Amino acid sequence: MPIRFFLLFFILLCGWSLFAQVPPDSIRIPGVKNRVATPPPSKVELEIPKVKEPRVYVPRQALLWSVIPGGGQVYNRRWWKVPLVFSAFSGVVAVLDFNQSNYDRFRVAYQLELAGQEHEFSDIGYSADALRSLRNNFNKSRQTNYFMLLAVYVLQGVEAYVDTHLRNFDMDEDLSRWQITPQVLPSPTGQQPAHIVLQFQYSF
Repeated sequence: MPIRFFLLFFILLCGWSLFAQVPPDSIRIPGVKNRVATPPPSKVELEIPKVKEPRVYVPRQALLWSVIPGGGQVYNRRWWKVPLVFSAFSGVVAVLDFNQSNYDRFRVAYQLELAGQEHEFSDIGYSADALRSLRNNFNKSRQTNYFMLLAVYVLQGVEAYVDTHLRNFDMDEDLSRWQITPQVLPSPTGQQPAHIVLQFQYSF
């Protein structure tokens, strides 16, 4: 009797130990669907880094920005060119102001000299012809400065327009499209030796 009780206790103990090692999810109960435990959704989503598209520079926009001196260079993000544009304008305007002021001085002095009145150059002893010549010289320089001012204004717009075209130009390092091959050109009369020239080809 004690041996049977011991064997029964041993069998139950082994069965309980095997049952304890089976995971709960693998136990199938008849008539009941097993539910597979799924991890809760994560609140933190991984952000995929967006590839920044290259900026497209429009030449027409650069030309419109050039209405303001230095605006085209700002549109092209050539910040170091803006001080150069303003320096060119400042230099031309300074020379223009110098010639304009002297032109006004000698013009007034020439009119007073013709009227027989005193003027600021009476002590120097300039004659009417000398005053007229100086007035005309400063007048020519003044008109030249106006053209220079217009030229600087146009050039800064042209520079911004061309720079925009060059920024959109394909700077591919592939040299396979550039071909330089020698070519023999026979003499048309046949009396002179043939000429060897280099032929340059570029495939688009």
